[in-house]
Amino acid sequence: MKETVRELGPAAGSGIGAYVLGYVFTYVLSGPAVEESSLNQIVEAVGDGGVAWKLVGWVFYNAHGVTTTIDIDIPFLGGTEVLNYIAQGDALSPVLYVLPPALLIAAGLFGARMADASDVGDAVRTGGAVTAGYLPLAIVGAVLFTVTVDSSSGGPTLVPAIGLAGLVYPLVFGPIGAGIGATLASSGR
Repeated sequence: MKETVRELGPAAGSGIGAYVLGYVFTYVLSGPAVEESSLNQIVEAVGDGGVAWKLVGWVFYNAHGVTTTIDIDIPFLGGTEVLNYIAQGDALSPVLYVLPPALLIAAGLFGARMADASDVGDAVRTGGAVTAGYLPLAIVGAVLFTVTVDSSSGGPTLVPAIGLAGLVYPLVFGPIGAGIGATLASSGR
């Protein structure tokens, strides 16, 4: 058991790193556009200032293909809207879609290198361990990035945030990176 923890621990840690770096890079690439967005201006105008970091979280989840759900509770004007700000806006670069897979591939590669995985089977197991670090942060982030103003709210759509961002992405891209790592290790690189 100790051997497994020693082998898989770095992969789980790299999953944490991939999530944190993904958010940071998303903030760097989209933060100014989000801060200038009409949505940010509206939310700040109605009294919940300083939420741009949460809106960047929405963009980060959008980069995983997770939509943002906004529930507006205003009589005759309210309703529910489901959006992807990267797909629907001109101010955000589609390059943001590349961040989560690239970072998760790097996390899997790092995990495989740290575990000295030179066999594809070991690499797949090690790459899948990236999920152990990524999934908890995906759950916490989905809740943390929710914005509530009076009885209206918005945030990453919870089930896809957990299933798609927290499970599918790391379970697909972590093992790809680990497989690359194992291939490089077996070829002597």
